[in-house]
Amino acid sequence: MAERRKHLRFNTPLNIEYKTLTLNPLFGKTLAKDLSREGMRLGVEQTLPVGTTLEISLAVPGDNLPVFATGKVAWANGLDAGLKLTKIAQKDRARILEYVYKEWLKTSKKSPFAEAV
Repeated sequence: MAERRKHLRFNTPLNIEYKTLTLNPLFGKTLAKDLSREGMRLGVEQTLPVGTTLEISLAVPGDNLPVFATGKVAWANGLDAGLKLTKIAQKDRARILEYVYKEWLKTSKKSPFAEAV
């Protein structure tokens, strides 16, 4: 199967709180398991139907202010769900990507393949 993603994924977990924008909202705390410029994969405790809109708050380590965003569930598979970000301030997107990129660099330098690049 061909890769359809447009953006690189970073496997840097971040704590996240979410709330569904439904009549009877669901609340949860979880980890964003991997992140990209346009979305993230979440571990979830309850089923989130495709198309569900979530308000999220991400905690960026070393940063006092959380990142607030809105996203829509693009896919769900058991206890994982893919969230496509639909509303996030550009400066907040940059804060997240800067953090996950720095973390990725730390882990990639430990890889035996990093020196070959």
